[in-house]
Amino acid sequence: MTFSLSTVRIDGSATPVLRLPDGRLYRIDDLAPEILAANPAAGLMSLFTNWETAEPLLLAAVAALSTTQADPVPEPAEPEDWLTPLQYPNKVICTGANYFDHVFNDGGHTGFSKEDNIPVFFLKPPTTTLVGQGRSVRYPTQTEKFDYELELAFVIGRGGRHIPVEQAREHIAGYTIALDLSARDWQRHPKHLVKFDLFGGKVFDDSCPLGPGIIPARFIDDTNLQLQFWLNGELRQNANTSDLIWSVPELVSLISEHVTLEPGDVVLTGTPAGVGLSTGTWMRAGDHLKGQISGLGSISVQIRPADTRQPG
Repeated sequence: MTFSLSTVRIDGSATPVLRLPDGRLYRIDDLAPEILAANPAAGLMSLFTNWETAEPLLLAAVAALSTTQADPVPEPAEPEDWLTPLQYPNKVICTGANYFDHVFNDGGHTGFSKEDNIPVFFLKPPTTTLVGQGRSVRYPTQTEKFDYELELAFVIGRGGRHIPVEQAREHIAGYTIALDLSARDWQRHPKHLVKFDLFGGKVFDDSCPLGPGIIPARFIDDTNLQLQFWLNGELRQNANTSDLIWSVPELVSLISEHVTLEPGDVVLTGTPAGVGLSTGTWMRAGDHLKGQISGLGSISVQIRPADTRQPG
């Protein structure tokens, strides 16, 4: 039986939970307390640090649910109680320009070929950019061109460097949904020396909603997932991971040429066509964002005014 792993706020505390397809939520501590015992404060990061040991215990716990004495916990009362699942990984690695339709239709690169190019990678600081659902994103006051990008993300379960493509899937623990939010007027600021700035354009606070759940990789075929994004109820992105330029295993291998991948690291795989950059449709405070990926569920976010703070 498939399941997802999330972090929710229960009695004011960030609590790792397991969710079944029927919506039932269980504290991981109630199902398999030994998984988090080594470092309870690390939450799900502790689980992914020891993924090869933890996953069999989770599978056994789910299989035994019909006889377990554990009681489910109530669904969170507020969307904001669905926190970012990982608190916090060492790295959030993002991929740019990785869908053919995005490169052709949004970027206008009609002569693009995979053989003549390498992917674009950049980092987001986890503790300041990762957020969960609900009213979780403060509008960045420095921008007037606030944009969205729906992306498939995966979580590393086994670390490594110089990972061969054919072994890459052995290093992936699970998949989740991410939104890579962008300040386009800073990403392409006219005063920037090279007219392109991923720091100003990508790494501002709250710029990476993630979750709400992480699905183990054994349940997901990342070669055929449908991505859909709605802005205020209007469908803006609708594409399939079959259109990825560099596949998930290729990304693992290429990233590991430069940095050591560590358990819990999150990798965003790029966005398809339909972003605001191509249409001049920018987000504002109060806007509702919904991203959905087949097999992974959906994430819903609302943009808050910059001068408000998230309670708790």
